Amino acid sequence: MSEPEQELADRLAEETARLAARLAFAIEPHETRGHYALAAAPVAVLFERSLDPEVLPTHRSGRIDPSLLPFFVDATQRARGRLAYGEERDNPYLIALALACFYVIEGARSDALGLGRVAGRMPAVAVISPEAAEKDLEVRRGTTALRVIAPVEDEDGTELVAAVELT
Repeated sequence: MSEPEQELADRLAEETARLAARLAFAIEPHETRGHYALAAAPVAVLFERSLDPEVLPTHRSGRIDPSLLPFFVDATQRARGRLAYGEERDNPYLIALALACFYVIEGARSDALGLGRVAGRMPAVAVISPEAAEKDLEVRRGTTALRVIAPVEDEDGTELVAAVELT
């Protein structure tokens, strides 16, 4: 990676961690002892519903590009540091939140996923239960929602489908 590319990656990771820390109030009740890691590739789903009732809702979904995983791990670790989790504390929803925040930051920078038009707006954040994580998003007219689903596991190998939604 060239020096300019590394500088961009560092800046994006820091901005992602900063936004994740600002939105972490929504996942705070799930903070626990131990440590969580990805158990499978996370998925992002973008859902848009126009104000115009004649326009059908649209959605896009996909798994994270494997080449982004090192960057993503860095951004998540920076968020853990900002939240002062230390070695003994973690949150199973932090990985999903950090990835959602990355899409918001990158969307503002490059219009990734078409999110440039909502750049600068502070998103609302919600934890989605594991049972509802893979169900259709219900979005009001005129709204864009981004759901990130991140299968995680704790140190004992217990898996959880952690999902957050930004609107």
